[in-house]
Amino acid sequence: MYKRVSLVASPVLLALLWQLRNEPLAVCSCISILAGLATWCIIPATTHTFKRVGLAGRDMSKPLRPELAESMGMVAAAIYLVATFLFIPVQFHSYWSTAQSPRVFPYARLGEYLSALLSLQSMVFLGFADDVFNLRWRFKLVLPIIASVPVLIVYYVGYGVTQVVVPVFLRPWLGTCVDLGVLYYVYIGLMSVFCTNAINILAGINGVEVGQSLIIAVSIVLKDLAYVNSSNPETEYRHLFSLYLLLPFIAVSCALYYWNKYPARVFVGDTYCYFAGMTFAVCGILGHFSKTLLLLFAPQMFNFVYSAPQIFGLVPCPRHRLPQMVQNAGPHRARRMNLHRQVSTAMRSFSKGPRRTNNAVCMVASRTLLDGTTQLGLRIIRMYECLGLVDIDRNEDGTMHSVNNLTLLNLVLIRCPHLTESQLNHRILLIQLLNSCLAFIIRFQLSHLFF
Repeated sequence: MYKRVSLVASPVLLALLWQLRNEPLAVCSCISILAGLATWCIIPATTHTFKRVGLAGRDMSKPLRPELAESMGMVAAAIYLVATFLFIPVQFHSYWSTAQSPRVFPYARLGEYLSALLSLQSMVFLGFADDVFNLRWRFKLVLPIIASVPVLIVYYVGYGVTQVVVPVFLRPWLGTCVDLGVLYYVYIGLMSVFCTNAINILAGINGVEVGQSLIIAVSIVLKDLAYVNSSNPETEYRHLFSLYLLLPFIAVSCALYYWNKYPARVFVGDTYCYFAGMTFAVCGILGHFSKTLLLLFAPQMFNFVYSAPQIFGLVPCPRHRLPQMVQNAGPHRARRMNLHRQVSTAMRSFSKGPRRTNNAVCMVASRTLLDGTTQLGLRIIRMYECLGLVDIDRNEDGTMHSVNNLTLLNLVLIRCPHLTESQLNHRILLIQLLNSCLAFIIRFQLSHLFF
């Protein structure tokens, strides 16, 4: 089906692209759709190649643990880069057109766009290196800072504003604005680290990495569209800049989600997580809406804070913290699960639909033993227990024996037990969607109470 759709749609889009060649946003939309169609077709064509070179892994959440191609986010990222490269001459077409009066070429804007692509390209390369070499966490924290250096330099040279507006309730002591100086560059550098790793931490089931990224990207695009016709040319340019980067991202992510959603036929790998996080960081830094971006990342921020005891070694942290599969559930649990489709073979053809099976499969929160937990870690676990955020197993003497792994996925399973993998993914995406709605309310309706 995807081949027929692409063959029919591509000539139409190319004709439309030529007709609208003087409208950068329309051309960007056409190029984005073409990039999405290309991703949709190329991913199934490259899975065997990836598996042949060893880029494959077992889907631990399926009954037979099928082997799937990994790092397919590399395909989406590569096509994204090709699309954004091809858009460069279109974006600045009007500045060398003979039909208009000559204008000074905006070298600063070209530098911003190229620095964004350089940072994204660097992060894609580093993410693929992580998929191949399985880098340690200390390198994962440093690599995004290195990849963000081009953006930081361009921001310093072209804009250089390091002042932040002080919230209303702090102005009697700090004034209206505070100049952070070099600390502001530390802040935006750390934001790139957070964005890339936050999506990587909230992962582990089919579709959740791409799904949350799509919701964040669409939310930013909706915000950008509200400012496209702004009376302030600088504001309009900043949001057009964000659109030019996010429209191709949404297109390739939609195609990748088609193959990664439940039941997944491919894995996206760390490459996609780093690529998506850096895309958002670049848009937030050069688009000058870092506070709005952090609002949209509230579920990821909660997941990071919730996971911090395990991330920093206060509580034992296993290699894999993803929820566990429970098979052959009883009739009562089967009714609660409402499972319609199962994965019953090791690897199905892309052209065939999933087979049905009578086995009931659901997800349960994975657990970790508390042996070796530090005293501070135990205090944090008790605090989480008071807040209803953990499920603790205790020995007969009342001492804590084990606790669920500290991720948002496991927390949702504690509050809503016996979900299927697909249902769990939908709950996470619903949380992300509701957070975007709340972020818009805070940004557009309540911001006057703070700034």
